[in-house]
Amino acid sequence: TVLVDDAAASRLQLGDYYRQTYASKPDWQGL
Repeated sequence: TVLVDDAAASRLQLGDYYRQTYASKPDWQGL
């Protein structure tokens, strides 16, 4: 389970990078 605080995440400089990386990671990698 991953919980995301959108208000806090909006302050991350690389927030979009982290979202894209998490969305495109392979299934074999697990969480």
